[in-house]
Amino acid sequence: MKLRFLSVLFFANLMIAQTDSPLKKHIFEVDALTDKQFVGFINTVSPNNQFILIGEQHGIKEVGSFTNAIFDLVHKDGFNILCIETDALVAKKIEEMASSKEPLKSAQTLYQKFPLAIPFYNNASDYDLFTNVLSKGGYLWGIDQTFMAQFRLSFDHLTRNTTNASLKTATQDLRDRAEKAYAKSLENKSFQDMFINSYTDELHDSLMATNRNPEETEILEQLKKTKEIYGYYYSKEYYKNNNVRGELMKSNFNAYYKEALKTNATPKVVFKLGATHATRGLSMMQIYDVSNYVSELAAFNDMRSLHFMVAGISGEELQGNPFAENPVKKFDNTNQLPKELQELMPDYSKKYVVVHLEPLREKSYGKQFSESLKKFIFNFDVLVLVNNAEALVPFD
Repeated sequence: MKLRFLSVLFFANLMIAQTDSPLKKHIFEVDALTDKQFVGFINTVSPNNQFILIGEQHGIKEVGSFTNAIFDLVHKDGFNILCIETDALVAKKIEEMASSKEPLKSAQTLYQKFPLAIPFYNNASDYDLFTNVLSKGGYLWGIDQTFMAQFRLSFDHLTRNTTNASLKTATQDLRDRAEKAYAKSLENKSFQDMFINSYTDELHDSLMATNRNPEETEILEQLKKTKEIYGYYYSKEYYKNNNVRGELMKSNFNAYYKEALKTNATPKVVFKLGATHATRGLSMMQIYDVSNYVSELAAFNDMRSLHFMVAGISGEELQGNPFAENPVKKFDNTNQLPKELQELMPDYSKKYVVVHLEPLREKSYGKQFSESLKKFIFNFDVLVLVNNAEALVPFD
């Protein structure tokens, strides 16, 4: 009898130990981002930040809503720039569309003309964010590479805006060629048929030989650089693919930042990027990305950076593959979470589960946490997990 009692007591204590996780006091849940607890938390962690990075799981609505809520809360502290995962040309076009009288209609019109030219931001949810930023006097910075299906949009922009007759003639022909290549790519369901693979050094040099202006030069240089980046991917040189892209993002950021310094000693920026581009330290792709760069830049300015990761626990997402039969797919990220979080997730049922990771760093020395959790703890300050995530709905 005594042995049985001790056994029951042992298992009871074991269950208490399992549920009494050191993580629990650093986790809370809310159904709305206007909840007082969430607002209070953001006000606690946001002071003295120069950069706020929101690393997203692409394809879910809640990231745009989250970024919008953060921008509203920190705008009063001098944040008026939103940095996104496009090149500068697309960021400028998004600014124009989002500040027009009919933002969604303008965006849908461009999407219908150049489908897939602008990945990630082809939906109403993100335009709620963009129009909000611009309505507050904000700006968009686009620091990423030119994407594969964008060549025809870039050539169209040059054709319509250049005063250089020779460049206009050349880009008009290239736009038509790029359109045909895009149609062939869709027909064959092959990225190899995209025009990017026809953008040779000889072609680039012939365009650079025209009497172009600095803006046109930059657009063409970005086309050449993105050809290089995709080339590394095709040749399975994945480290180079990611590292050169990361270096380009730093360079493009610097161009904006140096201009902003002319009127502001410490420009404050909110970033909305894929999660790997929002990490502090070594990223998931094993590079020191633009996010780590701005973290050190903030420190140089005696300020801080704040790094969020926002991902769904489960739900539906809009796929990035244009050849998929169904653009929306179900997902369940539970098994990809560190085991400590997997054990706790059944305890939470509200829309957003907020995990404050930064206070856990001191406890991360030793074997208290799994290596998987430690990676989260040092890459990000806050992890936001979304229950029943909704897929973005692309423009028609």
